[in-house]
Amino acid sequence: MEHGIGRQLPHEVLERYRFRAIELRKKDWKVSEIAEAFGVNRRAVTRWSTNYRRGGRESLKSKKAPGPRLRLSAKEMTRVLASLKLPATDFGFETPLWTCKRVGYLIQKLTGKDLDNSNVWRLLKRLGLTNQKGERRASEQDPKETKRWSKEGWPKILAKAKRWRAMIYFQDEAGVSVNAVMGKTWAPKGKTPIVRLSGNRGGICVSSAISPAGRLVFRVERKTVDPTTFIDFLDKIRKHHKSRKVIVIADRAPPHIAGKVKEYAEKNKKSFAIYYLPPYSPELNPDESVWGYLKKNKLKAHQAKSKAELKDITISAMKSIQRQPTLLTSFFYNINGL
Repeated sequence: MEHGIGRQLPHEVLERYRFRAIELRKKDWKVSEIAEAFGVNRRAVTRWSTNYRRGGRESLKSKKAPGPRLRLSAKEMTRVLASLKLPATDFGFETPLWTCKRVGYLIQKLTGKDLDNSNVWRLLKRLGLTNQKGERRASEQDPKETKRWSKEGWPKILAKAKRWRAMIYFQDEAGVSVNAVMGKTWAPKGKTPIVRLSGNRGGICVSSAISPAGRLVFRVERKTVDPTTFIDFLDKIRKHHKSRKVIVIADRAPPHIAGKVKEYAEKNKKSFAIYYLPPYSPELNPDESVWGYLKKNKLKAHQAKSKAELKDITISAMKSIQRQPTLLTSFFYNINGL
Protein backbone atom coordinates (compact mmCIF):
# COMPACT_ATOMS: atom_id res chain seq x y z
CA MET A 1 0.00 0.00 0.00
CA GLU A 2 1.21 3.54 -0.76
CA HIS A 3 1.76 5.50 2.44
CA GLY A 4 -1.00 8.01 3.19
CA ILE A 5 -3.55 7.04 0.55
CA GLY A 6 -3.18 3.29 -0.01
CA ARG A 7 -5.94 2.38 2.40
CA GLN A 8 -8.33 4.96 0.94
CA LEU A 9 -8.13 4.66 -2.85
CA PRO A 10 -9.16 1.75 -5.09
CA HIS A 11 -6.41 -0.34 -6.71
CA GLU A 12 -7.17 1.03 -10.17
CA VAL A 13 -6.77 4.65 -8.99
CA LEU A 14 -3.43 3.90 -7.36
CA GLU A 15 -2.31 2.14 -10.52
CA ARG A 16 -3.24 5.20 -12.57
CA TYR A 17 -1.29 7.42 -10.13
CA ARG A 18 1.81 5.22 -10.54
CA PHE A 19 1.70 5.41 -14.34
CA ARG A 20 1.11 9.18 -14.22
CA ALA A 21 3.99 9.63 -11.77
CA ILE A 22 6.41 7.92 -14.16
CA GLU A 23 5.24 10.20 -16.99
CA LEU A 24 5.89 13.25 -14.82
CA ARG A 25 9.34 11.96 -13.83
CA LYS A 26 10.18 11.70 -17.52
CA LYS A 27 9.18 15.37 -17.78
CA ASP A 28 11.76 16.18 -15.08
CA TRP A 29 9.29 16.67 -12.24
CA LYS A 30 10.93 16.28 -8.84
CA VAL A 31 9.97 13.43 -6.53
CA SER A 32 8.75 15.94 -3.94
CA GLU A 33 6.56 17.68 -6.51
CA ILE A 34 4.90 14.43 -7.58
CA ALA A 35 4.40 13.36 -3.97
CA GLU A 36 2.67 16.63 -3.14
CA ALA A 37 0.53 16.54 -6.28
CA PHE A 38 -0.86 13.07 -5.48
CA GLY A 39 -0.83 13.34 -1.69
CA VAL A 40 1.58 10.45 -1.14
CA ASN A 41 4.85 9.96 0.72
CA ARG A 42 8.05 10.72 -1.24
CA ARG A 43 9.25 7.17 -0.53
CA ALA A 44 6.25 5.84 -2.46
CA VAL A 45 7.21 7.85 -5.56
CA THR A 46 10.82 6.71 -5.27
CA ARG A 47 9.66 3.09 -4.98
CA TRP A 48 7.46 3.46 -8.08
CA SER A 49 10.45 4.80 -10.06
CA THR A 50 12.72 1.98 -8.86
CA ASN A 51 10.14 -0.69 -9.70
CA TYR A 52 9.64 0.82 -13.15
CA ARG A 53 13.38 0.79 -13.90
CA ARG A 54 13.62 -2.87 -12.86
CA GLY A 55 10.37 -4.27 -14.23
CA GLY A 56 8.82 -1.74 -16.60
CA ARG A 57 5.10 -0.89 -16.71
CA GLU A 58 4.14 -4.42 -15.64
CA SER A 59 5.69 -3.79 -12.21
CA LEU A 60 3.35 -0.82 -11.65
CA LYS A 61 0.14 -2.75 -12.21
CA SER A 62 -2.00 -3.60 -9.20
CA LYS A 63 -1.90 -7.24 -8.15
CA LYS A 64 -4.84 -8.52 -6.17
CA ALA A 65 -4.34 -11.49 -3.88
CA PRO A 66 -6.72 -14.40 -4.52
CA GLY A 67 -9.48 -14.62 -1.92
CA PRO A 68 -11.46 -17.55 -0.58
CA ARG A 69 -13.73 -19.44 -2.95
CA LEU A 70 -17.11 -17.75 -3.19
CA ARG A 71 -20.46 -19.46 -3.42
CA LEU A 72 -21.71 -17.32 -6.33
CA SER A 73 -21.16 -18.13 -9.97
CA ALA A 74 -19.59 -15.62 -12.36
CA LYS A 75 -23.03 -14.96 -13.86
CA GLU A 76 -24.54 -14.31 -10.44
CA MET A 77 -21.72 -11.95 -9.46
CA THR A 78 -22.25 -10.02 -12.69
CA ARG A 79 -25.93 -9.58 -11.81
CA VAL A 80 -25.06 -8.40 -8.32
CA LEU A 81 -22.47 -5.91 -9.60
CA ALA A 82 -24.92 -4.48 -12.14
CA SER A 83 -27.50 -3.99 -9.37
CA LEU A 84 -25.01 -2.27 -7.07
CA LYS A 85 -24.47 0.40 -9.70
CA LEU A 86 -28.02 1.53 -8.93
CA PRO A 87 -29.04 3.35 -5.73
CA ALA A 88 -30.37 1.14 -2.95
CA THR A 89 -33.66 3.06 -3.10
CA ASP A 90 -34.38 1.27 -6.40
CA PHE A 91 -34.69 -1.93 -4.36
CA GLY A 92 -37.04 -0.57 -1.70
CA PHE A 93 -34.57 0.80 0.85
CA GLU A 94 -35.15 4.21 2.42
CA THR A 95 -31.75 5.66 1.51
CA PRO A 96 -29.50 5.21 -1.58
CA LEU A 97 -26.51 3.83 0.37
CA TRP A 98 -25.40 0.19 0.18
CA THR A 99 -24.34 -1.61 3.39
CA CYS A 100 -23.15 -5.22 3.73
CA LYS A 101 -26.50 -6.12 5.25
CA ARG A 102 -28.39 -4.59 2.33
CA VAL A 103 -26.09 -6.26 -0.20
CA GLY A 104 -26.73 -9.58 1.54
CA TYR A 105 -30.46 -9.04 1.18
CA LEU A 106 -29.95 -8.17 -2.51
CA ILE A 107 -27.93 -11.37 -3.11
CA GLN A 108 -30.64 -13.46 -1.47
CA LYS A 109 -33.26 -11.77 -3.64
CA LEU A 110 -31.29 -12.24 -6.88
CA THR A 111 -29.81 -15.70 -6.33
CA GLY A 112 -31.68 -17.30 -3.44
CA LYS A 113 -28.36 -17.75 -1.59
CA ASP A 114 -27.71 -16.53 1.96
CA LEU A 115 -24.27 -15.07 2.71
CA ASP A 116 -23.18 -13.77 6.10
CA ASN A 117 -21.70 -10.27 6.33
CA SER A 118 -18.09 -11.48 6.25
CA ASN A 119 -18.65 -13.31 2.96
CA VAL A 120 -20.56 -10.35 1.55
CA TRP A 121 -17.58 -8.16 2.44
CA ARG A 122 -15.20 -10.57 0.65
CA LEU A 123 -17.46 -10.64 -2.39
CA LEU A 124 -17.51 -6.84 -2.59
CA LYS A 125 -13.72 -6.77 -2.39
CA ARG A 126 -13.54 -9.45 -5.12
CA LEU A 127 -15.77 -7.30 -7.32
CA GLY A 128 -13.33 -4.41 -6.92
CA LEU A 129 -15.61 -2.37 -4.66
CA THR A 130 -14.50 -0.39 -1.62
CA ASN A 131 -16.40 1.13 1.28
CA GLN A 132 -16.21 4.84 0.57
CA LYS A 133 -17.69 8.06 1.79
CA GLY A 134 -20.00 9.25 -0.97
CA GLU A 135 -19.28 12.43 -2.85
CA ARG A 136 -22.11 14.93 -2.66
CA ARG A 137 -24.11 15.62 -5.81
CA ALA A 138 -27.09 17.96 -5.90
CA SER A 139 -30.30 16.10 -6.63
CA GLU A 140 -31.15 18.98 -8.99
CA GLN A 141 -28.15 18.17 -11.19
CA ASP A 142 -28.85 16.82 -14.67
CA PRO A 143 -26.25 14.06 -15.21
CA LYS A 144 -26.86 14.08 -18.96
CA GLU A 145 -26.11 17.79 -19.20
CA THR A 146 -22.98 17.34 -17.07
CA LYS A 147 -21.76 14.51 -19.31
CA ARG A 148 -22.56 16.52 -22.44
CA TRP A 149 -20.52 19.47 -21.15
CA SER A 150 -17.51 17.19 -20.54
CA LYS A 151 -17.75 15.57 -23.98
CA GLU A 152 -18.85 18.55 -26.07
CA GLY A 153 -18.71 21.86 -24.19
CA TRP A 154 -15.20 21.54 -22.76
CA PRO A 155 -13.60 20.40 -26.08
CA LYS A 156 -15.19 23.43 -27.81
CA ILE A 157 -13.70 25.74 -25.19
CA LEU A 158 -10.29 24.12 -25.67
CA ALA A 159 -10.58 24.51 -29.43
CA LYS A 160 -11.38 28.21 -29.09
CA ALA A 161 -8.52 28.69 -26.62
CA LYS A 162 -6.17 27.08 -29.15
CA ARG A 163 -7.39 29.35 -31.97
CA TRP A 164 -7.15 32.41 -29.75
CA ARG A 165 -3.95 31.35 -27.99
CA ALA A 166 -5.91 32.28 -24.90
CA MET A 167 -5.38 31.69 -21.18
CA ILE A 168 -8.12 29.61 -19.56
CA TYR A 169 -9.25 30.19 -15.97
CA PHE A 170 -11.85 28.44 -13.84
CA GLN A 171 -13.35 30.93 -11.37
CA ASP A 172 -15.22 30.60 -8.08
CA GLU A 173 -15.82 32.31 -4.73
CA ALA A 174 -15.86 30.87 -1.23
CA GLY A 175 -16.45 31.96 2.33
CA VAL A 176 -13.77 31.48 4.98
CA SER A 177 -14.92 31.38 8.59
CA VAL A 178 -13.31 32.79 11.73
CA ASN A 179 -14.55 29.59 13.38
CA ALA A 180 -11.82 27.25 12.10
CA VAL A 181 -12.12 23.64 10.90
CA MET A 182 -10.76 21.28 13.57
CA GLY A 183 -8.09 18.86 12.42
CA LYS A 184 -6.50 15.79 14.04
CA THR A 185 -3.44 15.84 16.29
CA TRP A 186 -1.27 13.22 18.03
CA ALA A 187 -1.83 12.83 21.76
CA PRO A 188 -1.49 10.18 24.50
CA LYS A 189 -4.04 7.38 24.19
CA GLY A 190 -7.17 8.02 26.24
CA LYS A 191 -6.39 11.73 26.74
CA THR A 192 -8.37 13.86 24.32
CA PRO A 193 -6.30 16.96 23.48
CA ILE A 194 -7.79 20.42 23.95
CA VAL A 195 -7.22 22.79 21.02
CA ARG A 196 -8.13 26.41 21.61
CA LEU A 197 -9.98 27.98 18.68
CA SER A 198 -11.94 31.19 18.39
CA GLY A 199 -15.63 30.95 19.23
CA ASN A 200 -16.38 34.11 17.26
CA ARG A 201 -18.60 33.95 14.23
CA GLY A 202 -18.31 35.67 10.88
CA GLY A 203 -15.89 35.39 8.03
CA ILE A 204 -14.63 36.76 4.74
CA CYS A 205 -15.31 36.10 1.07
CA VAL A 206 -12.49 35.24 -1.33
CA SER A 207 -12.61 35.18 -5.14
CA SER A 208 -10.10 33.11 -7.08
CA ALA A 209 -9.39 31.77 -10.55
CA ILE A 210 -7.14 28.85 -11.43
CA SER A 211 -5.49 28.02 -14.75
CA PRO A 212 -4.40 24.61 -16.13
CA ALA A 213 -1.04 26.31 -16.62
CA GLY A 214 -0.59 26.45 -12.82
CA ARG A 215 -1.55 30.08 -12.25
CA LEU A 216 -3.77 31.43 -9.47
CA VAL A 217 -5.37 34.85 -9.22
CA PHE A 218 -7.23 35.71 -6.02
CA ARG A 219 -8.65 38.58 -4.00
CA VAL A 220 -10.31 39.01 -0.60
CA GLU A 221 -13.59 40.78 -1.26
CA ARG A 222 -14.67 43.80 0.74
CA LYS A 223 -18.36 42.98 0.36
CA THR A 224 -20.72 40.32 -0.92
CA VAL A 225 -20.05 39.48 -4.55
CA ASP A 226 -22.45 41.14 -6.99
CA PRO A 227 -22.25 41.64 -10.80
CA THR A 228 -20.10 44.76 -10.43
CA THR A 229 -17.69 43.01 -8.06
CA PHE A 230 -17.50 40.01 -10.36
CA ILE A 231 -16.74 42.17 -13.42
CA ASP A 232 -14.02 43.94 -11.43
CA PHE A 233 -12.43 40.56 -10.64
CA LEU A 234 -12.60 39.58 -14.31
CA ASP A 235 -10.67 42.76 -15.06
CA LYS A 236 -8.09 41.72 -12.46
CA ILE A 237 -7.61 38.39 -14.24
CA ARG A 238 -7.24 40.08 -17.62
CA LYS A 239 -4.68 42.57 -16.29
CA HIS A 240 -2.38 39.62 -15.61
CA HIS A 241 -2.40 38.89 -19.36
CA LYS A 242 -2.56 42.27 -21.09
CA SER A 243 -1.19 40.93 -24.37
CA ARG A 244 -3.26 37.71 -24.41
CA LYS A 245 -6.88 36.77 -24.74
CA VAL A 246 -8.62 35.26 -21.72
CA ILE A 247 -11.38 32.67 -21.33
CA VAL A 248 -13.11 32.33 -17.96
CA ILE A 249 -15.30 29.39 -16.93
CA ALA A 250 -17.64 30.01 -14.00
CA ASP A 251 -20.71 28.52 -12.36
CA ARG A 252 -24.18 29.96 -12.82
CA ALA A 253 -24.38 31.96 -9.60
CA PRO A 254 -26.69 34.99 -10.07
CA PRO A 255 -23.83 37.56 -10.09
CA HIS A 256 -22.06 35.57 -12.84
CA ILE A 257 -24.98 35.43 -15.27
CA ALA A 258 -26.34 38.94 -14.71
CA GLY A 259 -27.08 41.23 -17.64
CA LYS A 260 -24.12 43.46 -16.75
CA VAL A 261 -21.76 40.52 -17.13
CA LYS A 262 -23.19 39.61 -20.53
CA GLU A 263 -22.80 43.24 -21.62
CA TYR A 264 -19.19 43.19 -20.39
CA ALA A 265 -18.46 40.01 -22.34
CA GLU A 266 -20.03 41.41 -25.50
CA LYS A 267 -18.09 44.67 -25.18
CA ASN A 268 -14.79 42.80 -24.85
CA LYS A 269 -15.57 39.85 -27.12
CA LYS A 270 -12.44 40.34 -29.23
CA SER A 271 -10.19 39.42 -26.32
CA PHE A 272 -12.44 37.88 -23.66
CA ALA A 273 -15.04 35.13 -23.42
CA ILE A 274 -16.97 33.62 -20.53
CA TYR A 275 -18.51 30.15 -20.42
CA TYR A 276 -20.63 28.49 -17.78
CA LEU A 277 -20.58 25.08 -16.13
CA PRO A 278 -23.78 23.01 -16.01
CA PRO A 279 -26.02 23.86 -13.03
CA TYR A 280 -25.19 22.19 -9.71
CA SER A 281 -21.87 20.76 -10.97
CA PRO A 282 -19.08 22.00 -8.64
CA GLU A 283 -17.17 18.74 -9.26
CA LEU A 284 -16.33 20.08 -12.74
CA ASN A 285 -14.61 23.16 -11.33
CA PRO A 286 -10.94 22.67 -10.29
CA ASP A 287 -11.14 25.92 -8.33
CA GLU A 288 -13.20 23.97 -5.76
CA SER A 289 -10.00 22.07 -4.97
CA VAL A 290 -8.31 25.35 -4.09
CA TRP A 291 -10.92 25.95 -1.41
CA GLY A 292 -10.66 22.38 -0.15
CA TYR A 293 -6.87 22.62 0.12
CA LEU A 294 -7.04 26.06 1.73
CA LYS A 295 -9.54 25.07 4.44
CA LYS A 296 -8.42 21.49 5.16
CA ASN A 297 -4.67 22.11 5.01
CA LYS A 298 -3.58 25.72 5.18
CA LEU A 299 -6.26 27.04 7.55
CA LYS A 300 -6.99 23.94 9.63
CA ALA A 301 -7.24 24.96 13.32
CA HIS A 302 -6.11 28.51 12.46
CA GLN A 303 -5.77 30.90 15.39
CA ALA A 304 -7.46 34.02 13.98
CA LYS A 305 -9.77 35.72 16.46
CA SER A 306 -11.17 38.43 14.17
CA LYS A 307 -11.94 39.07 10.52
CA ALA A 308 -8.85 41.27 10.25
CA GLU A 309 -6.58 38.48 11.52
CA LEU A 310 -8.39 35.94 9.33
CA LYS A 311 -7.85 38.14 6.28
CA ASP A 312 -4.10 38.33 6.90
CA ILE A 313 -3.81 34.56 7.46
CA THR A 314 -5.91 33.78 4.37
CA ILE A 315 -3.89 36.09 2.11
CA SER A 316 -0.67 34.48 3.34
CA ALA A 317 -2.07 30.99 2.75
CA MET A 318 -3.34 31.84 -0.74
CA LYS A 319 0.02 33.37 -1.67
CA SER A 320 1.66 30.13 -0.55
CA ILE A 321 -0.66 28.12 -2.81
CA GLN A 322 -0.05 30.64 -5.61
CA ARG A 323 3.68 29.87 -5.47
CA GLN A 324 3.08 26.15 -6.11
CA PRO A 325 2.24 25.68 -9.81
CA THR A 326 2.71 21.90 -9.52
CA LEU A 327 0.07 21.75 -6.80
CA LEU A 328 -2.28 23.94 -8.84
CA THR A 329 -2.01 21.79 -11.96
CA SER A 330 -2.67 18.69 -9.84
CA PHE A 331 -6.14 20.06 -9.02
CA PHE A 332 -7.08 19.34 -12.63
CA TYR A 333 -6.09 15.63 -12.57
CA ASN A 334 -9.26 14.18 -11.08
CA ILE A 335 -11.82 16.46 -12.72
CA ASN A 336 -14.13 14.47 -15.02
CA GLY A 337 -13.54 15.36 -18.64
CA LEU A 338 -10.54 17.66 -18.06
